[in-house]
Amino acid sequence: MDCLEYLRQIPDNSVDLVVTDPPYNVSQKQDLKFNGRIIRKNFGDWDFGFDPEPVLRELKRVLKPNGQIYIFCGTKQIPLYMGLMEKNDWFFRNLLVWYKTNPAPRMSKTNFVFANEYIIYAINEKVKPGSITFNFTKQSEMHNTFISSALQGKERLRDKNNQAIHPTQKPLFILRKLILLSSNQSDIILDPFIGIGSTAVAAKELGRKFIGCDIDNFFVFIARNRLKRVNGSSESQTI
Repeated sequence: MDCLEYLRQIPDNSVDLVVTDPPYNVSQKQDLKFNGRIIRKNFGDWDFGFDPEPVLRELKRVLKPNGQIYIFCGTKQIPLYMGLMEKNDWFFRNLLVWYKTNPAPRMSKTNFVFANEYIIYAINEKVKPGSITFNFTKQSEMHNTFISSALQGKERLRDKNNQAIHPTQKPLFILRKLILLSSNQSDIILDPFIGIGSTAVAAKELGRKFIGCDIDNFFVFIARNRLKRVNGSSESQTI
């Protein structure tokens, strides 16, 4: 289902936490070749022309006043999200950095390698920080940086031709940490861009409730199959 159509069915102030990975608008129409390999640059029609403003408006409505939100985004989207949040009275809290240890190579060699993605962290309304769920652990574990690979290992879900099923699958360890920090068991976690279900898998593993949608029927099919295996076989199973 389209995310706006889905969100409009959710009651006001009913969601505890949003963890989501909307389109970055970085796709290019043509894929590229590098060292004899095809580099995927066209992720799909969903990654062209995405406007986050109406989505943020609906997310603000469905979140509880002290509900929190984590939004994965690309470098160029940071000022866009920051401007929209200031305009619509979100309580911005931090900009988290995901540093990838194996970023895509810079083929032209005329710029730095893009090794980072970002996560906007905010609260629905300007409340006292002590009134929100935030399960702070040790100082050494609470840096605003996550370090991991870009999922080229066994966690990446692949088809029978060894191709990635979803081009922007996110690491479970990041999703688990965000959910652990900003929710409690039985809280409702929402992801309106659920893709192949990584947020839902992390939520189910941690005893949270989850809701979400995706516009791609095949991705939803994969997500449902994946959820059936949360307490069973390995994430590396070929589908």
